[in-house]
Amino acid sequence: MPKKSLFAIFLAALIYSCDTNEGLFGNSHSKKEAIANGATVVEYLPDKTIFTLLDGTKMQIDTAWTEESFTYHNGKRIMDSSDGYDFAVPVKNDSIENFTFIFSLLDTTNRMFTNPGPEEDGFCHLRPKKLLDEMKIVLEQKDTDTSKGWMNPSITDTVIFKKLQKVN
Repeated sequence: MPKKSLFAIFLAALIYSCDTNEGLFGNSHSKKEAIANGATVVEYLPDKTIFTLLDGTKMQIDTAWTEESFTYHNGKRIMDSSDGYDFAVPVKNDSIENFTFIFSLLDTTNRMFTNPGPEEDGFCHLRPKKLLDEMKIVLEQKDTDTSKGWMNPSITDTVIFKKLQKVN
């Protein structure tokens, strides 16, 4: 088979997989989207909501929400809690782009994997293996000494999120 034909087949397959998100692991961009896509959504209320960070900025968090993890198959979402859950913590911070803090699950045995920093959607997404009635989240901050930075982070707080209810 000529190289141009192989390249054309490869390119078509790549475009198809990009269009359908085939195999992509994802999370919804909002609680409303998760509900609309059939996910079971559970809300968690934090015991603290406002923090003064080491760099002097303020950070605010709000009620977290969860949904089952999912992947895409044939262009459709396939819910699969065996891959854990998305635990989305809404974060407001004036300098969120500076990435001066992260969240992580205190119970390391319950971590599927972690993506703890704030994302463009305004959430920190954690991935617990299972949902508990209380989820303890550690707030870690970058050392303000720029020569140390993330090489010497400080755990400055633990936030306890209590399960409220299923939204749907």
